[in-house]
Amino acid sequence: MLNYQRWRDYQKRFPRKDLQKKIFKGSLWFFPCLLLLVIGLQHFKVNLSIGYFNRSPEIGGSFGGEGVETSSVFMKENLRGLIDFEEVCNSPEGKIDINCSGKFFSVETTLDQGLQSYMLKVIRRSKSPLIGFVAMDAATGRILSMIDSKKANGAKSLCLSSQFPAASIFKIVSAAAAIDGCNISADTKLTYNGRAHTLYKNQLAGRINRHTNSISLKTSFAKSINPVFGKLGAFRLKKDLIEEYAIRFGFNQPIDFEFPVEPSRISVGDDPYHWAELACGFNRETLISPIHGAMMAAVVVNDGKLVEPTIIGCITDEENNPVYVGSTNIIGHVISPKASQEMKELMAATISRGTCSGTFRGYRRDPILSKLSIGGKTGSINNKSDELRYDWFVGFCAEKAGIRKLALAVLVVHDKLLREKAQEFARRAMRYYFRTSYKITS
Repeated sequence: MLNYQRWRDYQKRFPRKDLQKKIFKGSLWFFPCLLLLVIGLQHFKVNLSIGYFNRSPEIGGSFGGEGVETSSVFMKENLRGLIDFEEVCNSPEGKIDINCSGKFFSVETTLDQGLQSYMLKVIRRSKSPLIGFVAMDAATGRILSMIDSKKANGAKSLCLSSQFPAASIFKIVSAAAAIDGCNISADTKLTYNGRAHTLYKNQLAGRINRHTNSISLKTSFAKSINPVFGKLGAFRLKKDLIEEYAIRFGFNQPIDFEFPVEPSRISVGDDPYHWAELACGFNRETLISPIHGAMMAAVVVNDGKLVEPTIIGCITDEENNPVYVGSTNIIGHVISPKASQEMKELMAATISRGTCSGTFRGYRRDPILSKLSIGGKTGSINNKSDELRYDWFVGFCAEKAGIRKLALAVLVVHDKLLREKAQEFARRAMRYYFRTSYKITS
């Protein structure tokens, strides 16, 4: 490498005029090359933006009251209030047209029209006051079916409303927190005294006597044993873990969707008995929406990943240019894959020998259901006046020899007469959705 003084001596050998000529001649090549470089970068930028648009629709553009340019790109928040929920869910071909400030757009949904039409007929035949049904592709978050049965005057959209107590489906959060945060497994033995579906303060005592029951976490979950989960909440999870895993699963968090969704709500106090109530779902203050219930089921069957829901597949303008394209968005890892596998065991036990065993009796011999891995959790609780009963099923089914995975949430609000249960609607949906995979029409 030349030192600085030698370089200066070398430069002095050239006359100044010759140096200026060389600089001038070099500039004749420099500026055309610079121009070509700028043009190339612009071309690359355009191609890059097009490629990014194809992957992620929520870029650029905005929606305003003065109209939408056909080159604009919609974002999810632009669609809320612009597209009618009932119109989308009742569209015969999964497509609707909308008029926005004099400009027309074509909206294509993610709904599976076969499943949507079938469940619409099934739910409309029911005489229960309210039914909310959500089925989504667990891997992508695409809503395959979403149905509200509004037989009560002034009822909100059930699927998007968090006005209903979560009841025992919150045990999904509690069990996941115990496995993921407390080193408890599905086979860990736990104890309780007294009846299985009550929660008295004396059942939280640590006494062991001849009346004490010893039971695994898996069986406790499958049979929804309240005092076991109450003790987990009061002595293992406590305030911090209950709150942490509730937030991980999406409670007290906004849900980014094409329609407005009320956040599911939980409030964790400082009283150990309150922790016990929350952990087993023995309260009316923890509230959840059906769409959030389906998201929770997807976490379990999705190796612990929480996926964002979407119901709009694509929106195109009058020139057939896409202005919105639905995409898969993984919000984050809620629990580890190992904990997810343990949770699958717990939810599978609910189907085989727990609170769903009656509805799913004989499923291992069924030509369709026998080819699926099925799991679920039920929950039920009365309202304060005991006039209504909230009946939940949150669960999943996945092909044993395939890749398709379905996450479901069903809420049925019963009046004085208990009619078809939430888990029965779920079983019908599972069987119908996968029937074509195995060439079975009935």
